[in-house]
Amino acid sequence: MTGPSTVQASEPDVVPEFAYRRVTRRFRSEADQEFVALNDVDLEIESGSFVCFIGPSGCGKTTLLNMSAGLLPASGGSIHFRGEKLKKVNTSVGFITQHDNLLPWRTVEKNIGIALEIQKVPRKERRRRVAEVIDLVGLTGFAQRFPSQLSGGMQKRASLARGLVYEPSTLLMDEPFGALDAQLRLNMQNELLRIWERDRKTIIFVTHDLDEAILLADRIVVFGTRPGRVVHVEDVPLARPRDLAELRLDPAYGEIWERLWKLLDHSSPAEEKS
Repeated sequence: MTGPSTVQASEPDVVPEFAYRRVTRRFRSEADQEFVALNDVDLEIESGSFVCFIGPSGCGKTTLLNMSAGLLPASGGSIHFRGEKLKKVNTSVGFITQHDNLLPWRTVEKNIGIALEIQKVPRKERRRRVAEVIDLVGLTGFAQRFPSQLSGGMQKRASLARGLVYEPSTLLMDEPFGALDAQLRLNMQNELLRIWERDRKTIIFVTHDLDEAILLADRIVVFGTRPGRVVHVEDVPLARPRDLAELRLDPAYGEIWERLWKLLDHSSPAEEKS
């Protein structure tokens, strides 16, 4: 194992946002064979931090995100959220996936407000909060548009707004920009950083892109191949705000990139390298 397996909170008496204690997750295949997706994960995520998970396909990154949302139970070990053991769906987090999942028959405004409707937030308050996040993500003027009338980037903005509108303390993001072209992806990365710098919500962000991880994160958690395990935690001490074009000229950026690339190469199975 290279480096520490724990993202430590800055003060010993500070309760972390998430604490994973020897977390294991097993699944059974259709042939009734058991396989281990995650094994013995020990990790802490401090409140207000931006943490990226990277690692080869199938190493359990998304599984751990689903478990953090309370959508999957641990087969072994435990997950604690703000000091309390997680035993049910975690309603304090916003979960943004690779797919927008916008309802085509609802306008942007009504798509964003779904969670508030479910929570029975009064209409006046709902409209205020939806209007606020629409402005925050740069969709002013598009509230009455339908998803089919939006560009790919606007759909991503609507999905982000939907994750923010009920004011979660934490955002769980599973490769949300993976399907975008390079320019649009960079725009959305910058937009996310702008929002994070304003609110300092805890963000756990799954990605396969090293540039994206280094641009966004305070710390990067590297997972080894299945069964997934933490093989390294990398602090990213690069100054904020960050610009990817400028970062690439910084020797410290190159050192981080090379170190993580070597770890990823060694943690990937032989068939993924060929």
